[in-house]
Amino acid sequence: MRHILLSTVALAALAGSALAADLPSRKEAPVYVAPVPVFSWTGFYIGADIGGNFGSTSLRSDWGWNSHSLDTSGVLGGGYVGYNYQINQNFVIGIEGDFQGSSASTSWSWVGSNINGDANVYTAKIQTNWLASINGRLGVAYDRALFYAIGGAAWAQGSTSLSGAAPSGLFIGSISRNTDLSGFDVGAGVEYAFTPNWVGRVEYRYYDFGSYNIVPNWAAGYDPIRPSTSINTVRVGLAYLFSAPAPVVAKY
Repeated sequence: MRHILLSTVALAALAGSALAADLPSRKEAPVYVAPVPVFSWTGFYIGADIGGNFGSTSLRSDWGWNSHSLDTSGVLGGGYVGYNYQINQNFVIGIEGDFQGSSASTSWSWVGSNINGDANVYTAKIQTNWLASINGRLGVAYDRALFYAIGGAAWAQGSTSLSGAAPSGLFIGSISRNTDLSGFDVGAGVEYAFTPNWVGRVEYRYYDFGSYNIVPNWAAGYDPIRPSTSINTVRVGLAYLFSAPAPVVAKY
């Protein structure tokens, strides 16, 4: 009897093990991880910037001197608008236009003899009123950081004035004119996207506008004064990027 009872218990235990093996597995579902958005530089943007304007103007004439250099400096500020297109994970191309107001100015006085031999005092004043440009951009992106080169066509307005006075203090005359300049600009900068839409930047730009003439109608017998202007700018800016919807990468 005892053998029969032990055999029955053993068979029941084996049957329970087989039944448990046939039951479906109760594994927990994988933990869901929210998709991580991939940042894209593609899209239109508009921004504002401020910085410093450091110019160099070379005056050339035969007024008793051959050339003289004047360094101008002032505050620069304005806005910019453009479009980026991200070709792949690392390369970005784009186009940008900007307009900047400037307070840069300087002046210089010298003593020169007129055609009668009188030693008159002359003063030249040079000022940059505004700068504008249309540029292409080429950048290398590392996620939210973008290192770029920029360059293209540039325009500016410069104010030039020239006045003269005799040794007795008698005012001789003056001339003042606004001159529209054209040239080129090149530069480089770095941008960083603090959010998917807000992008900060630091940028350096060099402008070259060649030379132009200013002829005083009260100084007969003199060649014109020929200013030649180049400008360096350093600025910081903040822009809003209207970025296109970016693909997402899900992680499980």
